[in-house]
Amino acid sequence: MKQPKVSIIVPVYNSEKHLDECIYSIVNQTLKDIEIICVDDGSTDSSNAMLQEWKKKDPRIKVVRLENSGTGHAINTGIIFARGEYIGEVDADDFIEADMYETLYELANHKADIIKGGYYGYLGEKEIPSNLVSIKTEFCPTELDFMDRLKVFGFQCSFWSGIYRTEFIKENQLYWRETPGASFQDTSAIFKTMAKARHMVWTEKNFYHWRCNEAHTVTSTKHPFAVVGEYREIERFLTMYPDKEAKLRRILSAMRFGTFCWNLGRIAQNDKKEFIEMASDEFKRDWEFQDSRFYAEDKWELLKLWTYHPEEIAKLFEEDKK
Repeated sequence: MKQPKVSIIVPVYNSEKHLDECIYSIVNQTLKDIEIICVDDGSTDSSNAMLQEWKKKDPRIKVVRLENSGTGHAINTGIIFARGEYIGEVDADDFIEADMYETLYELANHKADIIKGGYYGYLGEKEIPSNLVSIKTEFCPTELDFMDRLKVFGFQCSFWSGIYRTEFIKENQLYWRETPGASFQDTSAIFKTMAKARHMVWTEKNFYHWRCNEAHTVTSTKHPFAVVGEYREIERFLTMYPDKEAKLRRILSAMRFGTFCWNLGRIAQNDKKEFIEMASDEFKRDWEFQDSRFYAEDKWELLKLWTYHPEEIAKLFEEDKK
């Protein structure tokens, strides 16, 4: 059987609202030599029935049905099943431009480990473009200086905006953490792939349409602190590579602060105080790796305040609540 150029993984859980639009955007890709692996994580709505109908229409679609076990397990299942030269992923709430995978595959030139484009984020009805770079750019991390490396890791932490060489993912066992729920499970996976990659290509074009206003898992009371575990996992990963740890740990510390700020703005009001205190403990534990060069002056002052006076941060949110 001929190897597909790209295996596209679609994790699905109770996604009936946008599922047809999502799958339609994939089956109509200009790159026809693809396989579409839909992993239904135990949906209780009509999602599985919808997938079965799509499977009848397009032989490139495979449907894998799981008991509910989380996005990480669903993605990993898709990776295991993937036969393509490259792997991509589309969340079932989102959709993509018709030329996404053809463009990214051509940029790969059969050798790049990671090829990524930009995306459009949706807040309500407003579409906000996010371009990672201004022109096509190639990075070879073994040759990057420190600040260039920081730039690469500072790009939006998303798995879905690119494709990844399947052999590279499987040989390095770059699987997602299989933690309960669906929050931030791509955080450690993306960091690991960028740390291990030897050839990366970025394009200025935007392809992916991300319904960030539909992503409610962070606001759930079950998941607001999941991000802490993701960054602890990255720390564990870096201890396995002492040659990388010294440089990447400082980058990790700056990334952790940015992610925690973003998370704080999204989690439920009742969880904010506890998260602020937990984050303060993480910042204190990590302080030796903080580097003011990575922060705007106001962000550096905010980090210091949050680290050593978390009660002041909590007061700000209490005032907003009033």
